[in-house]
Amino acid sequence: MSESILLKKEPKIEFLFTEDGFQIIDEQTDRNNGFYLYKELQSIELNKVWFPKLTVWMRIITTFLNGVPYFPDADTYKTASLIIHGKKSKIGVWLTDTAMANQAKRLKAYVDNKSAIAV
Repeated sequence: MSESILLKKEPKIEFLFTEDGFQIIDEQTDRNNGFYLYKELQSIELNKVWFPKLTVWMRIITTFLNGVPYFPDADTYKTASLIIHGKKSKIGVWLTDTAMANQAKRLKAYVDNKSAIAV
């Protein structure tokens, strides 16, 4: 019996689990598609959104003074992501909303459990 976790409906990002591994269907990033064995996994990172407090205050102050908020550049604002490290591959999925982040937590716990059993 296989389970699945749907991270996103449009474009579809879904993880289908079997006894030995999981398949990724990722319509957003083609290189993530494929089947991966639990025994080949090394680690899974679940990175949260990072938004520095100084940037929040800068947005408030510049909006008040100019009427236009300050938009942070890529170096100061990091989006949430799920990164799966394998022996031969590295898979990255950007988490764009809280529903995806919640499903990613569930996915991480499930894969951590399965990969611990596979070792």
